[in-house]
Amino acid sequence: MNRGINYYWRLLATGYNFAFFGIGGFLLALTALPLARLWPGSEQKKNERARRVIHHTFRYFVWQMRVTGVISLELRDIEKLRVSDGQLVIANHPTLIDVVLLLALLPKSCCVVKDALWKNPLLKGVVRATGYINNNADPEQLLRACDDTLRSGYSIIVFPEGTRTRAGQPLQFQRGASHIAVRCAANIVPVTIRCEPPMLRKGERWYQIPPRRAHIRVSAMDTMSVPDIVGECVVPALATRRLNRHLQSYYQGVCANA
Repeated sequence: MNRGINYYWRLLATGYNFAFFGIGGFLLALTALPLARLWPGSEQKKNERARRVIHHTFRYFVWQMRVTGVISLELRDIEKLRVSDGQLVIANHPTLIDVVLLLALLPKSCCVVKDALWKNPLLKGVVRATGYINNNADPEQLLRACDDTLRSGYSIIVFPEGTRTRAGQPLQFQRGASHIAVRCAANIVPVTIRCEPPMLRKGERWYQIPPRRAHIRVSAMDTMSVPDIVGECVVPALATRRLNRHLQSYYQGVCANA
């Protein structure tokens, strides 16, 4: 009996949190974010203020998911993540809320956002107001935006898979994250995210919740130096492929043993 009550409570709480996120994002784009950008300052300062709004909002949202019983959260070696300013933060992507978790943990962070969110009626105002980077931009323009962001002391969050991990399929990394790391000469802070039992995976609806509360573990790993991985390779395309193979192999091993 109690198990049934818990299940339906979590289903209701999950629906509430989804509605809160979607409607809240829309309202932020109409209120707090324009106000943050209205104050005088450079474009960079306006972006910084808007990103702080998102950071604190997402911190609240993660807290709300925890207290309503949708998830529990465990953080491991997170101090390695908190000193990632000016570095590339990469992570595997098992759930829909991975980017929310990382932005909530990183006060000075930006992210590379898929083009679909720039067209989403509820969230496009958020990504535009914060100066997040569109992954569909011209490649050179994207690299310039990443380099400027890293040099300004912000970390950049990237999911090398490009989309959420598909259940039962091996990790497949695209080269975008490695290309940014090579061309911008950025150190990499690897993060692993594990969700047990799985929820909000690729192809799943919000109401397809697991039989018990999902436990999410976010673990930060030691910083990686690109030259240590690619050696003396000076050809960017070759270095990118070498780095991407290394990262994919590394994550396949770490995620398999998590």
